Amino acid sequence: MTTSASGFHSAWVDGTAYPRLAPGEVGLVTLHFRNVGTEPWQAGVPGRQVNLGVVGDSLAFAELGMAPGWLSPNRPATTAEQSVGPGQVGTFAFAVRAPTAPGVYRIDLGLVLDGVAWLENEGVFVLVTSDPGFHSAWVSQTPWPVLRAGELSAAITLTFRNTGTQAWVRATDRQVNLGVVGDDTSWATGSVGWAAADRPAVQSESFVAPGALGTFTFQVRAPAEPGEYAVPLRLVVDGLTWLEDQGVFVQITVLP
Repeated sequence: MTTSASGFHSAWVDGTAYPRLAPGEVGLVTLHFRNVGTEPWQAGVPGRQVNLGVVGDSLAFAELGMAPGWLSPNRPATTAEQSVGPGQVGTFAFAVRAPTAPGVYRIDLGLVLDGVAWLENEGVFVLVTSDPGFHSAWVSQTPWPVLRAGELSAAITLTFRNTGTQAWVRATDRQVNLGVVGDDTSWATGSVGWAAADRPAVQSESFVAPGALGTFTFQVRAPAEPGEYAVPLRLVVDGLTWLEDQGVFVQITVLP
């Protein structure tokens, strides 16, 4: 298709807030464009029906299951109005489903007269956030350990606030664990009673409601060589998502 169609032109007006959804949840998006051309947009009339299209005709979002009820895998909607005359505003409403994998998904969109041309590309896009509702904020932690080589530390406790919408529930798929950033297992030789080589602890509490505090307690054995060792830590719901990386770490000092 060419880049313009005689008499068919558009200008973006506004849109609803970007949707933040739980994985698998469906939300609605509405965009408005003004007909700034000389020809009416007529739904159901070949050569005159203006559709909202995914830029580049990408099928990626449909393949992620994000396109429920779309006109086609890369055409979210046509005008809600039967006819949109020059100077009038057309409404394009469509549903989006949040993917299983948490993250932010950008859908670039434009209007298209299928079989003829795309209208103006104004850089319109929608951001769909797939958010399972697990979030945290660091609150406090016990002093960093100072040890001799091979010595076992006292209990180290880190406290985080549940700032999400989901409760943290131990021994379920909603259990929150304290993980070594990047799933680094290099501390495995110094781990004592850890949940796994890269998981120093699980939540101490059986249930941490939104707004409540969760604690994570573990011990570590000092390396053989003197020095200062930093263990970067972050909360994680294994199999689902990492929570915020706030630069939390424990520094272990090994005396000569």
